[in-house]
Formats: sequence, structure tokens, C-alpha cells
Amino acid sequence: MTTNIATITPVALDSFDRHILRIVQQDNQMTHAEIGAEVGLSLSAVRRRLNRLRQDGVIAKDVSLLSQDGLGVRLIVAVTFEREIPEAIDAFVADMRETPEVLQVYHVSGPLDYILIVQGPSLQWYEAWGKTVLMTNPNIRRYDTHVVWSCQKFETALPL
Repeated sequence: MTTNIATITPVALDSFDRHILRIVQQDNQMTHAEIGAEVGLSLSAVRRRLNRLRQDGVIAKDVSLLSQDGLGVRLIVAVTFEREIPEAIDAFVADMRETPEVLQVYHVSGPLDYILIVQGPSLQWYEAWGKTVLMTNPNIRRYDTHVVWSCQKFETALPL
């Protein structure tokens, strides 16, 4: 699925919005009243702003981040296509979006086409998964896998 760049319009954020976003990126379980006390707005003003930020797509999801400790192995997979055919790429992206073990899909510049972040129970599982999912795709020329031994920094908060 491609995005028409002409249809993307930036969302105007004021200093209150930015402050609220910094807070909820760190702890989205704070009450509207607690956020309001910190930023200097009423509970209802915070609620309205958060609702607007969600409706505008600035806040994509409210989630709980889990530690990967004890939950298997994380892999960074670089995928290169044989030919860059729009239909093949769209089908690949649709498949990856529907695959629960694929946590993130990045379309990148340079000699690679996609970077995947994959989480699975073991390296043995990944070997079988790679053969079943990636090696059977005739449009994939190559995929290279990097095992994550440890994570030195994992941040989801965007700088505002």
C-alpha cells in the first residue's frame, strides 16, 4: 500500500499538545487530572486534546510494552527483492502485516528493500519460519538475519 505524499498534511501542535504527548509517551496510565496538573490545563481540556490527537492520528495506539526477556528471540531481517514489482511488494507487505511474529516492517533506501523485526520462540523456530515464509516467496532474492543478543536501548517516545 503506497501513500500519496500530497495527501499528508502536518498536524499543528502547540506547546500544550507537545507537553501532553511527552507525558503520555512515558506513562499513558496517568489520569487526565494528573496530566492537567502537570501541564496547567483542566481535566476536560486534556481529555479534548487527547481525543483530538487520537482522531488526527498523532497518537496511533495506547499500548503496554512488554520486556522481551524470557519471550524467545528477536531477529532483525534484511530483505532484498529480485525485482521491485509493485504488486509483489504490496503482497509482501500485506503478508507481513498479517504475520503476528513480524513486529515491525520498514521500507528502506539503499541496497536493501525491507527491514523486519521478528520475534519468535527459538532459533530453530526461525529457521523453519524463514524457509516457509521467506524462502518460498519467489520475489525475494535474499534475506539476511541478525540475532539480537541484547538490547542496549529501546525507546518508543519520539522527541518533540
